[in-house]
Amino acid sequence: MTELLRTVRLALRPVSMRDHRALLTHWTGPLVRRHLFDDQVVTAVQVSEIIEASERDFATEGYGLWALRTARRSAGIDAAAPGDPLIGVAGLSHHEGPLGHGVDVEILYSLEPEHWGQGLAAEASRAVLDYAFGVVGVHRITAEIDMANTASAEIAQQLGMRRWRDGPAGPDGAAYYAADRSRWIGSRRILDVFP
Repeated sequence: MTELLRTVRLALRPVSMRDHRALLTHWTGPLVRRHLFDDQVVTAVQVSEIIEASERDFATEGYGLWALRTARRSAGIDAAAPGDPLIGVAGLSHHEGPLGHGVDVEILYSLEPEHWGQGLAAEASRAVLDYAFGVVGVHRITAEIDMANTASAEIAQQLGMRRWRDGPAGPDGAAYYAADRSRWIGSRRILDVFP
C-alpha cells in the first residue's frame, strides 16, 4: 500500500519532519489557524507531535496527514519534490466524536490563503476520501466545521458529506458532517493511487 496520492493539480505526500518548518509557518498563519486551531498559535512542539501522530497513524491505520504541493510533470512522472512550496495539508485523524459518541475518523484540510477559492481543498479532500474509503476501507468519515466557516461547509457539501448534527451553541459552535463508505463508493470512481 502506498500513501502517495496525486490529483490533476496536486501531489499529496505524507507529512514528515522535513515538513516541520513549512507546517509551522502554515499553521501559525492567522487566517489558517482561525478555524483549524480555534485561533490558538500552534507551537513547534505541537507541530512535532502532530507529525509524529500522523506517522503512527499511517503505520497502524493506513492514513494520516498529507502535505499538499503543486503537481508537476518531470521525466514522464507526476510528482512534487519535498522542497517544493507547501500549499496546504489534507488528511485524516482520530477525533473524539461529537457529544461523547466515541471516536471518529475526521477529515482535516487547510490551504495557504492565496490558494483559497480555486477548488484545491475539495480536490485534495476528494483524493483523501477516495483513498480512505477505497484503499484503506474506512467505514465513515466526519468533519467538524465551525458554524462561521461557511467555505468549509460548502466543501463538505461538494464532497457529498451530509450534515449529521449540530454541536453546542455558542461563539465556537460547530456543525458535524459525515460521509459513509457505501454511499461514497456507489457514487464515485476511486482515485488511482500512484507509487
